[in-house]
Amino acid sequence: MDNSSTSENQGVKTYHIYYDDKCLFKDLNQEEFNVIWGRIYKSYHTDSLSYSVIDGDVIHEENSY
Repeated sequence: MDNSSTSENQGVKTYHIYYDDKCLFKDLNQEEFNVIWGRIYKSYHTDSLSYSVIDGDVIHEENSY
């Protein structure tokens, strides 16, 4: 069995941005996340915004600040 895709994804962080628990942006890299989160958060500063960080197989969720 080939596990190369699993080993390639380890250590790679992707980001998902949510509004009211609905995914607006999925699988963003760090640069994309920084640009989009900065703009959307500045425009729609609200508790309804959140994001999650997928670090390999581990998901970390953050609420808006």
